[in-house]
Amino acid sequence: MAYDIDMFADEVEQLARQAEQAEGPERVELLARAANLAIDPLRRIQLLMQTADAAGRAAHQAAGVARRGENRPGNEPATYEQIGAAASLSRDVVYRQHTHGSALAWPAKRRGVHNGRSVAQGQEAVDGAAGDAKEEVGV
Repeated sequence: MAYDIDMFADEVEQLARQAEQAEGPERVELLARAANLAIDPLRRIQLLMQTADAAGRAAHQAAGVARRGENRPGNEPATYEQIGAAASLSRDVVYRQHTHGSALAWPAKRRGVHNGRSVAQGQEAVDGAAGDAKEEVGV
């Protein structure tokens, strides 16, 4: 299948420029669309990393909205335990990342990396939030 590389490159850059002006989930969507269209694998990596960063920051913003009770039944503020359950993180990790960071992110072990090595295939990194409390995350 032949691709019009120039057309894709122009659209990728247009989406990336739009993403620079956007915030939250809209930024995530634009970056993800750009990454999906990127032909150059290095540009795709760059856009995917920017998407991951934007998603963590959007989750952080959403945690703030949930903590304030906005758009929740009865305007009831969400607890860190509830946010942790939604994010598959422990309450303690969510609290630290929300109060001392600018993004929510899974610990390295949860992403399948442990001491610089990949976790063996077939072996789960950590099921649920139980292991998150044991691993510090610097965000």
